[in-house]
Amino acid sequence: FNGSNLLSSLIKSISGEYTVYDSGEYIVCKPRGLFRHKDETIKVGDKVDYDLETKTIISYEKRVNDLIRPVCANIVKGFVVTSVVEPDLNLNLLDKMICQLEYNNITPIIVFTKIDLLLNSNNKYSISVEEYQKIKDYYESIGYKIVATDESHLIDKVIELVGEDVCVLTGQSGVGKSTLLNKINGDLNIKTNDISKALGRGKHTTRHIELFPVGKGFLGDSPGFGNLTLESFTELSLSQSFIEFYEHSHECKYTPCYHINEPNCKVKDMVKDGKVLKSRYENYKQFVTEFKKLKKY
Repeated sequence: FNGSNLLSSLIKSISGEYTVYDSGEYIVCKPRGLFRHKDETIKVGDKVDYDLETKTIISYEKRVNDLIRPVCANIVKGFVVTSVVEPDLNLNLLDKMICQLEYNNITPIIVFTKIDLLLNSNNKYSISVEEYQKIKDYYESIGYKIVATDESHLIDKVIELVGEDVCVLTGQSGVGKSTLLNKINGDLNIKTNDISKALGRGKHTTRHIELFPVGKGFLGDSPGFGNLTLESFTELSLSQSFIEFYEHSHECKYTPCYHINEPNCKVKDMVKDGKVLKSRYENYKQFVTEFKKLKKY
């Protein structure tokens, strides 16, 4: 390091201590008192200006995006990790996480885990291999990159998709986020837990968000979550977060069209014709209902 005030990336925040990554070095810093007085929070992913001599963070750059849950900023890609079994495939949560990423201009990448359990299940699960394949093919057809953990070059594919970007893993507990990250970088040894059989979901194992070097970029594990809310949306932004709806909205009779009660709606016609996955549309309607209830209070 040559001098102070070096612009770098914040990769970890625990108990008021912030780890800054700069040119392969890790520097633990404290925030300047000014942040506390302004009630500002520095977030993992921030580009920060810090004083090397005093180990003090002075300021941070304007953010490209700013997430509340998980608490991070400037994320380029979000790997949405969802298991097909144990816990069961939750398309409602998958669609809600995709909406959140789309709304924040973060590119979603879908990761299906525990494929091996499904393939060797002898039909004991609520989803069949054929149903999983249909779902996977649909999300791929509307433009999302898909990673499946049964792929032979899984790690290489994830590293390639990370590229030189700052990325984060999202998904409910127990779907395999930490396990995946440990496979990518065996030195991490991130704690994992078994699924709670009584609850049907995983125990929370990651208590904070942290970015780890992956190839030329960063990939962060984040606390598991299963209850995202839509309070930051508008009704229009919610409809546009379903990318296949947005792409065909110009074909609807009314502008804007929210694809619920409007006549001559192209999206509803596509649902009837089987060109839109029925679960996607049902989830969208549920989100609209949830959104309207939030706006009442």
